Amino acid sequence: MSERGMKKWAPFSSLIEQSTCLEKMRYERNKIDKPSISSDRANKINEILKNYHDQEIRIKYYYDGYLFEIKTSIIKIESTQRALLTSKGIIPLSNIIDVIDDNLF
Repeated sequence: MSERGMKKWAPFSSLIEQSTCLEKMRYERNKIDKPSISSDRANKINEILKNYHDQEIRIKYYYDGYLFEIKTSIIKIESTQRALLTSKGIIPLSNIIDVIDDNLF
């Protein structure tokens, strides 16, 4: 007599449409609202960006319902597009939650 083992669970992953739909539902369910930042934190971010000199900084930002953190260097601050051009991509200023400069201490 043969054991079923993992065959028992095979029917649940047999429908490709179902798995993509479930994946999308999990993604949407785990989204959070954009956190608000205080005026003190906004001033701190502004000061760090004004005094930036080609060192790596950590940027926490919000995108599509999720929070991300990257360690990058800033190439340029685009005031017309209101965005940071970094070595890892473009981040809109309105999505930035925090900027941490590890070199200050």
